[in-house]
Amino acid sequence: MRNLLVASLFPLCAVALAFLPSAASAQSVSPETAVGTPDVDGGPTGWYLFRGNGDDGIHLHTHGPGAEHDFVGILRTSGTFDNVTPVRLERGDNVQVLDGGHELAIHFHTYDYTDGVDFVIRGGERLRLNLELDGQETPTSEIYLGEDLHNPAHDPFTFKV
Repeated sequence: MRNLLVASLFPLCAVALAFLPSAASAQSVSPETAVGTPDVDGGPTGWYLFRGNGDDGIHLHTHGPGAEHDFVGILRTSGTFDNVTPVRLERGDNVQVLDGGHELAIHFHTYDYTDGVDFVIRGGERLRLNLELDGQETPTSEIYLGEDLHNPAHDPFTFKV
């Protein structure tokens, strides 16, 4: 009887799994999700990923109102990072392009202000982001995409360029 029950449940489970999105696709964020410039300066603590309207660039800014915050990010692409421009960095903050242009390492120490980096990706279709806030993986509720402040499903996550 037990074998019959297991045998009858197996096809049902296989069909159900076929309709669930894979982990890779669930982690991918479409470019439309990050369109529009959010109000980073007036927003809550977190990471802000966005593309301005009619802008080819990608912007990754942080905001840490209140107490000091430590933001660390590793971004990877099969293309290369180009036109990397730091935004409002203070002493001790840094942005580095590594691994022949395939990796962007970010470290911002923020007090009540906004820090960021703007860049373009050449020759790549995806951007992989691994973001930390105050020494821990950033909760997705503190990662904001576009002016509508969408949250990704996971951290790390992939952004379609």
